[in-house]
Amino acid sequence: MVEQEAAAFRRSMRQRRSRPPGSQLLTGQEDYSLRGSYRRIRGLQQEQEMARFGRVQEVLKLLLMVWPVLVLAGVRHPLPVLWMMPVNSGTGMENLTVGVVPAMRMALQDLERQAAPLGNYEVRLQLLDSQCDPAKALKALFDTLWVGPRYLLMLGGVCPPVTALIARSLPALSLLQVSFVAPPPDLSNRKWHRHLFSTVPSVRAANMAVVKLLQRYRWRRIGVFTQDRPGLTEMRKDLIRQLLKTDIQLAASESFSEDPCSSLKKLKDEDVRIIIGQFEDGSVTEVFCCAYRLNLFGPRYQWILTAEGPSGWRLGWQPSGCSVTSLLMAAEGSFRVQIKQFSSTNTPGVSGR
Repeated sequence: MVEQEAAAFRRSMRQRRSRPPGSQLLTGQEDYSLRGSYRRIRGLQQEQEMARFGRVQEVLKLLLMVWPVLVLAGVRHPLPVLWMMPVNSGTGMENLTVGVVPAMRMALQDLERQAAPLGNYEVRLQLLDSQCDPAKALKALFDTLWVGPRYLLMLGGVCPPVTALIARSLPALSLLQVSFVAPPPDLSNRKWHRHLFSTVPSVRAANMAVVKLLQRYRWRRIGVFTQDRPGLTEMRKDLIRQLLKTDIQLAASESFSEDPCSSLKKLKDEDVRIIIGQFEDGSVTEVFCCAYRLNLFGPRYQWILTAEGPSGWRLGWQPSGCSVTSLLMAAEGSFRVQIKQFSSTNTPGVSGR
């Protein structure tokens, strides 16, 4: 109806423009007819707009009626999340995804059983293969963000070089990263890395505990004995930085890669009595065997062991020249500073669990 009235109105206007110059543009009857056509067109358009508005209201009412049913039926909102991991660790390296994938699967299943609001979301993981290469990891991240959808959260952080580079890019990308490994000491500064979080405390926390222990017993002169490993080297540097803020004297700092005995002898030559040991669990037996042969044990010496991981250490294989009794005698009275995997109380955490 509106189209017919509009067509008639356009024909009348064309006839008006085609009249010769000097003639009367519109007669009274034509003017009245055109004004009437215009009013009818506007009236019909308003009626159509009201009809469309009424249909929109009906759709909204229907959605409001159906929405509670959809929620009760278990409809979950998709939540895209990035997951950065080295898919193939390479020959001779530990497959880092072996222990993480089952834990991730358990977490997703646990999330499905949660009540609202957590249970209303379905986490959809987008795997990014970092290959433990900062350049390849950054390219994979940019390519994924370009394709979309929009991501707000990224899980991962196994490789320290990749984590260090990505952490500097997080603010510009409006991303938060949650790591399930302890971040290096240089990444644990909340002032500079506000977008990086970890479910495991940094090794910096273990160094802080060591400093407090030294201050508690008023041990003012110490030595540091570190194994040559990237993570342990960073741990030693962080400990030295913390010691500079106290009145504790660092008498000597030695490191070893293969044979710990030669480096340990240098600590003995410096007459170091308080020894901070930073080495892997597999080297504990060898180190204490050297300590026994160099007589660096007993009531005149104190060993304080720290390491990256939360696992405890144990005396394993027997090196030549050291019996089980000798190892136990050398390790007697030593302290072990480690991060606990589980709480010793039943107090719920921030998740309420």
